[in-house]
Amino acid sequence: MLSFFRKSKQEEPAVIKPVAAAAPAKSKTPEPAPQLATPPVAAATQVKDGDELVIYENISAETGSIVEEAAVYYANNMAAQAVSTLSQYIHDHPDKKEMQPWLMLFDLYQLTQNSPAFNELSLQFVVKFERSAPIWKAPVAPAPVKKTEASQKDLISLGDKLSATPQMEKLCQLAQGTSTARVNVGDITAVELGGCKLMQEGLLGCRRKGKSIQIEGEERLIQTLKKRIAAENQSDEDRQAWLLLFELYQWLGLEAEYEDLAIEYAVTFEISPPAWEAIKAPLSSRTGKTLPAASSSKEVMAEDAFMLNGVISESSQSLLNELINYAAEKQEVRINMAEVTRVDFVAVGNFMGTLISLTQAGKKVLIQEANEMVQALFHMMGIQEFATLIRKKSR
Repeated sequence: MLSFFRKSKQEEPAVIKPVAAAAPAKSKTPEPAPQLATPPVAAATQVKDGDELVIYENISAETGSIVEEAAVYYANNMAAQAVSTLSQYIHDHPDKKEMQPWLMLFDLYQLTQNSPAFNELSLQFVVKFERSAPIWKAPVAPAPVKKTEASQKDLISLGDKLSATPQMEKLCQLAQGTSTARVNVGDITAVELGGCKLMQEGLLGCRRKGKSIQIEGEERLIQTLKKRIAAENQSDEDRQAWLLLFELYQWLGLEAEYEDLAIEYAVTFEISPPAWEAIKAPLSSRTGKTLPAASSSKEVMAEDAFMLNGVISESSQSLLNELINYAAEKQEVRINMAEVTRVDFVAVGNFMGTLISLTQAGKKVLIQEANEMVQALFHMMGIQEFATLIRKKSR
């Protein structure tokens, strides 16, 4: 993950606040936190596999000013102005390869559920930075139905060629029914685009309806599809083979392979790839063992972290008091902010005050999974002096 911004005092731009008429009436700049003589937190912090410290490095003063302006806009509940600020800056500076404004804009589109804009930005990001873009997190789907044992009559064998056959149509019909099924694709050595289209649509329909499918021989089909998409002179019709491979990776929970394929897809067809969906379908392999579903942030961090969610505002003081009580017997205090959408500008001071109290009590504070808009606000206000920011390695 490319890291973010730390400016010297000489370079530090003034905070650009929203115009007074548009900002909330009670809004005022929180007082800067006093400097405490505490040891560096990051140096002694241990992170788990899949996590990384949020480390800030130098970016230009111009970019830092835009980042802070957008962070203040969003903290004052002015998302449209924040989007406009960041998107205009990216448009006006095509030669700059500083990632922070892009990551903030991705999170803004996610927070405002603007999937088309997110996908368009993803394509630009892949071309500019030559790496996979952040993944769109689809709205949480209903819990999938539990897998039950499938009988022999439920077996669908697709033969040695993936084509538009009655057996393939039967797979598509499963999305409309209630039964489970077993699908054998282990004999496939060739694929036709029409068959790819039917299977992709059938699997997609089953996944979205929570249907349980046991797929046998999926490795053979994946290798066959890889050979098909590796052919030269890919046309728009050839996208069907790619889309089926995306769907298989989705079912199998192969997110890293999905991201690699997404980069190739964007470069080859010059359009945004399908978005990864966080909830996995209940597909199982020939071993009969159901593959684990994706864990929500609550499940991942439920080990020992204080969960915050929604908007942190002036009315959240009781929640901050609960945090202090939670931390009373702990030396290391983890705060999970994966489900926090925004920290209100007038509440930053209260939140910082809570962190200062914990630090002065000798606690080590770690803030996990705050979104990019919140992280930028925190850095601007100096919260990193009292807590370590940790993110998931998902970008």
